[in-house]
Amino acid sequence: MTASIGRARARIGLLGNPGDLYGGKVLAATIDTFETVATVTDTVSSAPASFQPDVADLQRLAVARVAPSKGAIALGLTTDVPLRSGLSGSSAILLATLRALDAHLDLGLAPLEMAQIAWDIEREDLGLVAGPQDRVIQALGGLQYMDFSGPDDIGVHESLDPDLLPPLLVAWPKEPGTPSGDVHRALWERWSAGDSALRQSLAGFAEIADTGRQALLDRNTTTFCDAVDANFNLRRSIFTLDDEQATLVTAARAAGAAAKFCGSGGAIVAVPRPGTSLDAVADSLESGASVCRRVRASITP
Repeated sequence: MTASIGRARARIGLLGNPGDLYGGKVLAATIDTFETVATVTDTVSSAPASFQPDVADLQRLAVARVAPSKGAIALGLTTDVPLRSGLSGSSAILLATLRALDAHLDLGLAPLEMAQIAWDIEREDLGLVAGPQDRVIQALGGLQYMDFSGPDDIGVHESLDPDLLPPLLVAWPKEPGTPSGDVHRALWERWSAGDSALRQSLAGFAEIADTGRQALLDRNTTTFCDAVDANFNLRRSIFTLDDEQATLVTAARAAGAAAKFCGSGGAIVAVPRPGTSLDAVADSLESGASVCRRVRASITP
């Protein structure tokens, strides 16, 4: 039996996150470092769909959303995205599964339809506090500037040339971090309650994303690095981060790079400042983390 295959890449939030949850603007990229691959295969019996146990809920919810009368199919999945690292592993599972279902059942889903479905599953079915950024960038792929300040929840998007990015590396803790929904819940409750000081602070993420976007277009690495550092500094002023959580950022900065969290699980993206060797930054991180040097933005989602 022929299997239909769907793929999804990990993503890095470059600038503006976590402002996407609050109507902000962000710059993000899918990366070719990690990949999630889902398969859909017809079975010969009339048994219910079977799932890989450790991702069963996500795959089952994807099937329920787009193919409730699925018949006899089996779903499989492999992924090398580090667990709870802040690289959007869970949404990669959803996007890969939706792509495989779309190919197998000829559903005709557009990329942003898949992003919306995945986002709905995480918010409505799983009850997570999550913004649209991860699903959108993994649906569209490449390097995207995304504006979520308008009336359309899924936002408007500008595709940028990935070659505009300076050299990057990604590092992540050897132990899984806290689920991102748990990280964001307290902040979301304050936002929903109308905390005016918090709302003013969160607006700063959009300004940082705008500055970084222009810096890329101008090929101004110093200004881009300043924006990366500003993003982390603002996040730290809003979230409660202890020294252990910030260890990788602190180490990367000490080695001459700008650095920030990729998401909310502990993984960081580091951008060497002009005159700083990427390898020197990577060497400074390897004793306490896993490191991927010379990360490239993936053109395909």
